Amino acid sequence: MSKIELRLTDVEPPASEPKRTIYRDIVNLPSTVKLGLTARYFNRDDVGLYFQITGSATGYTFGTVNLGLLGSGANTYVNLDEFASRTKPSSGDLTEGEMEENITLTLRAYTDSGYTNLKWTYTRTLTIHWINSADVAFTVDVLNNFDDGTLQGWAAVAEVGAVDAINLVSDYVLSAPYSLYARTGTGIYSQQRMRVYKSFTTPNKDKVFAIIDLRLSCTYTDGNRIKNVRIQRDDTLLVFIGRPYDGTNVDYTPRDKWIRIVVPLPKNTTVEMRIIPEYITYNYNGTIWMDDFKIISK
Repeated sequence: MSKIELRLTDVEPPASEPKRTIYRDIVNLPSTVKLGLTARYFNRDDVGLYFQITGSATGYTFGTVNLGLLGSGANTYVNLDEFASRTKPSSGDLTEGEMEENITLTLRAYTDSGYTNLKWTYTRTLTIHWINSADVAFTVDVLNNFDDGTLQGWAAVAEVGAVDAINLVSDYVLSAPYSLYARTGTGIYSQQRMRVYKSFTTPNKDKVFAIIDLRLSCTYTDGNRIKNVRIQRDDTLLVFIGRPYDGTNVDYTPRDKWIRIVVPLPKNTTVEMRIIPEYITYNYNGTIWMDDFKIISK
């Protein structure tokens, strides 16, 4: 077993890490697109090490992130927001609305805080699967844009804490006039985790994708932090962004910006789509907006 390791899924060692694919939809993205991801890294050496991560791929620009000291035998998560960028692929770059490319992620471990004495290097390949949901090859089977003035079947329930509200708002939208808005209950330095959910029967086609555009925040910043967001198909975890819950006054996910998450779904199956954000709150609320949810297939 390697002395250091980088994992991109929720599979625990010593089981082999499966292939990891990030799905992306080019529709309505800016001309320069940013890539963020959550990674978990391990130190199996007998001493503490200073970790650093970067990447490489044709057409991409990567940052180099110094992750700091990780003790012997420890592991932790990092959310790498806007870790890489590239020019958005054009529709002509995709064949029947799809294209794949690979990124090499490199994790390095140093014995010193100046990152000069390299001890270990570990690489992992990440696949980026681009789709164009507006391509004629795809059918839009579901579009929940909430513009009819209803929640269109979406609901919210508390997993930890309480849900204070789920309704429609017009302050942050992708297609006017409305987006879905949900808000946790309040508490003094309390953990809050809510589930926004709806059931769907997927089409009987070989490829099915859900496209989720969401925005996370808190009603006040001081003492109110976003720890993570999970995207699930029933109880199956599809995407995890952030870090496991703790009580620190630190955000672990991007806040106050729209995030697009694309996930594959099984065909001809009834599934419950679950968006599960988790917060620490101090007398105020954790919040989520969602707009233009789609299921597409071909």
